[in-house]
Amino acid sequence: MRIILDTNFYCAKNKLDYVEEIEKMLNEKYELVVPIQVINELKKLKDDKLKKVSGKDKQASDLALQLLEANKIKTIKPKGKGVDNAIIKLANENKKNIVCTLDKEMRHTLGRVILINKGKKLMLTK
Repeated sequence: MRIILDTNFYCAKNKLDYVEEIEKMLNEKYELVVPIQVINELKKLKDDKLKKVSGKDKQASDLALQLLEANKIKTIKPKGKGVDNAIIKLANENKKNIVCTLDKEMRHTLGRVILINKGKKLMLTK
């Protein structure tokens, strides 16, 4: 089983230790991965001076990149056009795979995801 991190999974912004929280949530072995498309998107958010990205979002992107590196999250290169398409294809490779996302469209497409609820806690849907 793979746990796949999406760009908008704002654990850094919400000061959540997603590695520890996921460990508590799941009772089976898993591999935590981040698609290269997500890394590239986080770097763009952090560095892009043309987009109107808030200072908080730039800081959250930078912190997210630091956390990925500090936690030694495996970077993978799934095929697909765009971030969402690549993540959905990757998620569908194995029915046990779970995506960590706040994206409403992706949540409806996949059904079973890990998200951050209003109480700022991780929650597994379905």
